[in-house]
Amino acid sequence: MQLRFDRLSKKFGNITAFDIPTLTIESGEFLTFAGAVNSGKSTVLKVIAGLEVPSSGTLTAGNLVLNDVASGDRGIVLVASDRLDPSPHSVALFDEPTLRVDTSQRASIIEELKRLHRQLGTTFICATADESEALALSDRIVMLQDGVVQQIGTPADVFERPANIVVAGFFGNPPMNVVPGILEKDGFAVEIGPRVLQLNGVITENYVRDVFLGVRPEYVRLRPASTPGWSGRVTRVESSNGRSVLEVHVDGGDFVAREDGESRYEVGDWVSIVMASNNLHVFDAIGDRLVVR
Repeated sequence: MQLRFDRLSKKFGNITAFDIPTLTIESGEFLTFAGAVNSGKSTVLKVIAGLEVPSSGTLTAGNLVLNDVASGDRGIVLVASDRLDPSPHSVALFDEPTLRVDTSQRASIIEELKRLHRQLGTTFICATADESEALALSDRIVMLQDGVVQQIGTPADVFERPANIVVAGFFGNPPMNVVPGILEKDGFAVEIGPRVLQLNGVITENYVRDVFLGVRPEYVRLRPASTPGWSGRVTRVESSNGRSVLEVHVDGGDFVAREDGESRYEVGDWVSIVMASNNLHVFDAIGDRLVVR
């Protein structure tokens, strides 16, 4: 069953729970509404299920407007987290399916949801505050903050090409490093403190000067201090689950790096950090992504 949102919103008094101008959920798709607590994602599911009436706009299934259709007549089920059995419904809704599950069981629940989706071929719609769950499950993700859509895209889109700093900070563990900088006039580089980092292309927006530079921790490479690079001192090291997370203080700020296995570096060590230009992201002063061409 294909679902279409057209200027669909829900308000509680003067508070807008969500406002989605346009969205089409394809038949058989696994779509996830992701966002922090109170982002509006669970209310979206309730409106789809018919448990809440939208304040404006329309929700359509095929040629049928669902706004006034009783919940039991929609072919849509809100699945209990302790019983993942959506058949024989056309659309299955899952609200925080692993929230009350022990951490050791989350991976198996995610795999079971993916298996059920492949087996049934029906439309699955999930709401979650867990970024890793959203990335693992979804064909597409709708990122919400305070009820406002921040980005709609595939897991690769929201992770590798975040639309703004909000999306960049939500996805990834640890989240993306974001530090203030200045875009050079030619648009080919960003100044971070005394350092100049070359971009993998050019930013053509002439009015932009104050920017934020972003780089994910897994793309911050640590090298011995004697290696050419940006010199810094390790201020934190944490190791768990076969990975190490290190924080390095440099003259332009602090950067977090993520490495596989046990790190060779300890707190107090001097290192060089290296960041490839094709892994850098640039955002304008209000946090929106700037395109490097």
